[in-house]
Amino acid sequence: MHAAIYADRPDAIAIVHTHSPKATALACAGRGIPPFHYMIALAGGDIRCMPYATFGTTELAATAVQGLDGRRATLLANHGVIAIGGSLGEAHAVALEVENLAGQYLALLAAGLEPRVLDDAELQRVIEKFADYGRLKG
Repeated sequence: MHAAIYADRPDAIAIVHTHSPKATALACAGRGIPPFHYMIALAGGDIRCMPYATFGTTELAATAVQGLDGRRATLLANHGVIAIGGSLGEAHAVALEVENLAGQYLALLAAGLEPRVLDDAELQRVIEKFADYGRLKG
């Protein structure tokens, strides 16, 4: 899986793969994370949950690559999280933020609330502002 991502994404200098509890809970429900908070821009937009594929297979690798198209993070159904970055620190920061967003999203869902999502124009503005955001440096 990692080799396939590196081959597809020359901008990926590092990959962090986790089974973090909250993001993995969403992955096990087959549910991605919508753009309900501006920090989702760290991942490049909504965080997709890709269909299940057996671990260690070329199918899982292809699914991960597809989920990362235009993004820095994706959820893998019934598995976990993949985050990429221009450095290990950056990939780690993305993975941590995915877990944070997953916790916030689960809290909203547990309260019976549906989050208000950012519209496409605002999401794009935030993504552009994150191009030089300090947290993504080194």
